[in-house]
Amino acid sequence: MKHLLPFITGFISFMVISTVFYMGIMPYPTSSCVVPEDQMNMGIMLLGNALMVGLATYMISLGGQYSAKSGAAHGAVAGLAANGMLNLFIYGFFTCDGGHIFPLNEVAIDIIANIAFMAAAGAGIGVMYARKG
Repeated sequence: MKHLLPFITGFISFMVISTVFYMGIMPYPTSSCVVPEDQMNMGIMLLGNALMVGLATYMISLGGQYSAKSGAAHGAVAGLAANGMLNLFIYGFFTCDGGHIFPLNEVAIDIIANIAFMAAAGAGIGVMYARKG
């Protein structure tokens, strides 16, 4: 339970914030190489998000400084590392119809957005670890 509640808190906050962003603010990629939204494998997407939140939970736990501020800092680093690596690898390694799957500005937007999402998730994780339970 020591790690489960912080993880669940971070995961829920990450999913709510990112869903609002990707479903309401950022347009769905129009590349012919991106799976249409109704064909996305949501189970795999949830697992990938859980792994990134799990990384943040692990980093916050190891850091031992349990607060919203410390959690946000560790969460932001986890978001930069995990999402930055994913986006840069996709941009650098994969092409589609003679060009990149996503334009570089979309890559940058996604990385920056995920730093913010993971900072928020990390803040929640840090607060949950700080609780005397």
